[in-house]
Amino acid sequence: MGTWFKRATASGTVLLAAAAAVGFAGASAHADDDLYISRTVGVYSTPYATSSKVAPDLHAGDTVAVNCWTVGGNVGTYGDVWYHAVREGYTSGEQWIEGWVFAPFVDGANDFHTGAIPKCP
Repeated sequence: MGTWFKRATASGTVLLAAAAAVGFAGASAHADDDLYISRTVGVYSTPYATSSKVAPDLHAGDTVAVNCWTVGGNVGTYGDVWYHAVREGYTSGEQWIEGWVFAPFVDGANDFHTGAIPKCP
């Protein structure tokens, strides 16, 4: 029984390690993408320009860290792609306020078009 128990324990350890590896490989980690702002951009509570703003507007020279994109409200003829903002970098300092920024006004929706950031869950 001692040998069988050792084999069962070893097999269980291998299975546990394999399950952990599969779980880790299945998770997709993506670093936030810091984008430089070249025009005024609002940070909204939802991906719609009609929603309330949750942070001060970003201006040329500021940055915004985004981690995914979604479809939201249209803005003029520019489209409907919005980035989820996780950090705003102002010339006066950083704020960690989550919100939504209109992708065409941030980087021309480049990160969306090139697939540099994933679709939000």
